[in-house]
Formats: sequence, C-alpha cells, structure tokens
Amino acid sequence: MRMSHLRYFVEVARTKNITEAAKNLHLSQPSLSFAVKTLEEELGIPLLFRHSHSVSLTDAGEKFAAHAERITGSADQLKDLMQRHSNLLAGNLRLGMLWISGYMEIFSLLNEFREAVPVTYELTFDGSDVLFNGLINRRLHGVFVISSPSYLENEDEFHSVKISTEEYKLIVPCENSLSGLESVRIKDLDGQTIVMPSEKTLLHRQLSLMFQEKGVTPRVLCSTSQSDIAGQLAGAGLGIAFASSTVAGKICPENCRVVPFIDCEKIQRVIYFVMLRELLDYPLTKEFADFIKRKLV
Repeated sequence: MRMSHLRYFVEVARTKNITEAAKNLHLSQPSLSFAVKTLEEELGIPLLFRHSHSVSLTDAGEKFAAHAERITGSADQLKDLMQRHSNLLAGNLRLGMLWISGYMEIFSLLNEFREAVPVTYELTFDGSDVLFNGLINRRLHGVFVISSPSYLENEDEFHSVKISTEEYKLIVPCENSLSGLESVRIKDLDGQTIVMPSEKTLLHRQLSLMFQEKGVTPRVLCSTSQSDIAGQLAGAGLGIAFASSTVAGKICPENCRVVPFIDCEKIQRVIYFVMLRELLDYPLTKEFADFIKRKLV
C-alpha cells in the first residue's frame, strides 16, 4: 500500500469528486481513477460508490478515509520534525562532562550554542575513562575528556579537538614545609601525605609511574577526582592536593599555597572534545563540533 494512494483517497473523500480531486492533486482524472481502483483491488473491497458526476464513500471507505487521514497527517508531522532536525531547528545532544567542567567555560558555551540552535541537552558527569566508554558504546554523542595526544592520534574512529593544555600544580597547606618552596619535585613528596586523583584517571597512572621510577613513597590519604573535596582536604591540613593551574587558583583555601610542580611537563593536563567521526555526517553533532572548535581552539 503506497502512501501516495492514501493521500489520493483522502482528497477524493474530501471532495467527493474524482475530477476535482485530480485537479487538486495535479493528476489526470484517469490516473487518479486507476490509483483508487488499484487500492480497492489491493484491499479486496469497494471504497467508493461511483455516480455520474460524483462519488460517495462506502462504509469501508469511510473507515479507510478516517484512518488514512490520521496516517498521512502523522507522516506529514514526522516529515516536518525531520526537516526541523535537518535545518538545526530541533535536536538533542548527549554529552559527557568532566567533574572540573564548572571551572572552565564549557557551561556558558553550552548555553551560547543553545541560543543559536534550539537544542536540548542530556549531561553525564564522570571520569574520562567512563565517558570514553559511553562514547564508544554510542550512549553519548560527544565527550569532554582528559587524554594523551598519542592515544587520540592513533584512533581513526575519533574526531578530536584540543581545548586546553595546562600544567599541574600542588595545593599545599601553609603549615607544611613544602609551602615555602619555589617549586616542588617528585622526590620532595616522599613520605608526604597526598590526595591522589581517582584510580580511573590518566593523572593517577602517570603519578604512580613517576613515584615508582623515582623510588618515592608518599602516604595516600585518599583518591578523588572531585577538585572541591581535594581543596577542602588540603585546607583542613590533611594532605597535599593536585590540580591544574586554572582549577588550583580557584579552589585553593586561604591557609594553603599553590606551588609549581617542576615535573609538570610529564603530566600536563590536556583536555579534548571528542566524538565519533561517523557523527560528522549528522547535522547537529557536526554543527556542535564546529562550534566548539571555533570557540575554544
């Protein structure tokens, strides 16, 4: 059963006249008559009573016309909805966000993009590994993550935009002797109580490797990637916390000092926006990726 035949019959049912309906549909009268006859043969029941200058609906024809009108109306609504998506007048984006997103410009950028494109968001906050998994399993359209250039450059399925590169610093309680240093080396952390990043993070893996290589054994108070908690623990004098330059300046308590970490060239925090390359073929996700690149690169 063709959708065009449903539309034809709805118009015939409305006008009760084959000739008038054909004119409205920009068809010849024989073509419309043949289409309706084909539809009746397919259904196995007459839909029209044919008179000399008009037609009327059989009982089956009345019921068919009512259903056909609902179907074609829904199809028109569906087509309009898809056109709105194609023209970036509607859409939904599922994005993965880092816990530190609030210390960056990302939230304001989401609002700016929404002002240009009437999009709705579904946001997931987690660590980079979890967000990457959500992206690969198609649960997320795009993710803001901390990653290494070597990993992304070797993965052809990803489209990535580097957003920022920052060095890590230490938030040191003023009562700790390390707070008076101009900079801190890895070896200075031997025996110190520290707040380690979450085990799921790239920073945790990098620090663990550096401690092992240098033979350094700090005392780990806890592991967390929530910057506010790390800053509060440092403020309470319970340990030394790690944070990027931007975040450290915002969460450092008054009784602590931000101290440069001289080994930071080995553990830079590089943030990317990443999406699957296949999504560049979809209007909304491509537009968002281009917007992020224009604004943050």
